[in-house]
Amino acid sequence: MTPNNRPTIAEMLDIKSVAIVGVSAKLGYYWAHSMLQWNHDLKVWLVSHKGGEVLGHKIHMSFDEIPDKIDYVIIAVPYKYVPETLKQCHQKGVKGVTIFTSGFSELGTEEGKKRELEIKQILDENGMRAFGPNCMGLMYPELGFAFMPTSKRLAGDVGFLSQSGGVAIATYTSGVASGVGFSKVFSFGNQVDIRPQELLDFFRDDIKTKVVGAYIEGAKNGREVLDSLKRTAEKKPVVVLKGGRSNEGSRAAASHTGALAGKNEIWNAAFRQANVITVDSLEDLVATLSIFSLSPPPQSRNVGLIAISGGTSVIYTDLCVENGLKVPKTSQETIDKLDPLIRDVGTGLGNPIDLAADYYVDQTTSEVIRLVGEEPNFDSLIIEADVHNMHQVATILDAQDNLVDYWEIMAKAGKRVVESEKKPVLVAIPDVAYPIPRSEAWNVFVKHGLPVFHNMKEAISALSRVRSYYEKKESRK
Repeated sequence: MTPNNRPTIAEMLDIKSVAIVGVSAKLGYYWAHSMLQWNHDLKVWLVSHKGGEVLGHKIHMSFDEIPDKIDYVIIAVPYKYVPETLKQCHQKGVKGVTIFTSGFSELGTEEGKKRELEIKQILDENGMRAFGPNCMGLMYPELGFAFMPTSKRLAGDVGFLSQSGGVAIATYTSGVASGVGFSKVFSFGNQVDIRPQELLDFFRDDIKTKVVGAYIEGAKNGREVLDSLKRTAEKKPVVVLKGGRSNEGSRAAASHTGALAGKNEIWNAAFRQANVITVDSLEDLVATLSIFSLSPPPQSRNVGLIAISGGTSVIYTDLCVENGLKVPKTSQETIDKLDPLIRDVGTGLGNPIDLAADYYVDQTTSEVIRLVGEEPNFDSLIIEADVHNMHQVATILDAQDNLVDYWEIMAKAGKRVVESEKKPVLVAIPDVAYPIPRSEAWNVFVKHGLPVFHNMKEAISALSRVRSYYEKKESRK
């Protein structure tokens, strides 16, 4: 315990038993489905004054029916019952709670602020910790703790904190679909107790977290948040999506979590000073986190590109240059090794490596990936997985069943480059058409642990951000 007898975040996360108070059919038993979907060793208690049963678990009518001590509670009762519920939590020895309930300072009313002050006083008096109110709280895949149902369980090394529950859900869902696992996800809402600076400090020292992502709308103490961001970014990468960048967005933030977003110029200046990476969308957030999580650090801005079309190769080269990456020429030594493999006219080996029809030959493409990965002029490799072209050719040859095998060969070749050359290998699957074949290819690359992107621009811009972080970090040593 801390000197004022309040658990630290790490102490609060030592959870063996959970109670859900306010289990309700109106929400489709949302929280019961969330907490009971995965196999885990947590003891889960369900509480509602209506009683009953769901998913084979008895719903207790009161806390008094629970014989054991409880470590953590999810509170989903109407706001007028939250104060009494918190007092009952204290009597059960609860260390931490998620206050899912809304109706507090986010309303922007004096009544809402007064309600929030009341629950703050109860928390302070009883030494409990709380996410929220108006939040999703905690997602801890390794422990089996979830704030969303029907979700894949994937523990990993990305820590994420979010002022918004919806953004937390979207980031986890999108990340896992891209093969990115999470150490912990925190949704902190109105910040009545737990604030982002404490979560950042936790992630800085958490040995299971390699990179930190954050969605922040505003802060009740901006200076403390920025200081924590700086301390964390000195030790590990931090990627921030800032909400409320426009006047209209700032107004929306105030009505969402009661946050004052602050001047965008001040936040951006502070982010630059702290070497915090900023992004403008959820897609770019997940893309950037995926490279940090799944790839070795890029040693320079030099990129090798493998594509199927001369025209798209020109576009991708322009995108690289516009995003601060370099597309150096392939060395003559590597060209001499590539040349005997390539039979089709219209190919180009100078970088980008434009394979044209030779792209359709899996063993040729696999060997090209190996040789390009060994090229000393390239410190990262981006491969275009051209699903639409491959699907069209496979269809006329009646060979659709062979496509997954083709992507397997390509993925294994890319993974070997990562392991042998210690270079990032990124895979872009252009979102052109044919969603089912595209999904099948996507899943193959995810299975082999390669970062996958919805288009080349997403991959290129994310790689540039990652390299910028390491350059700034190296320059400050």
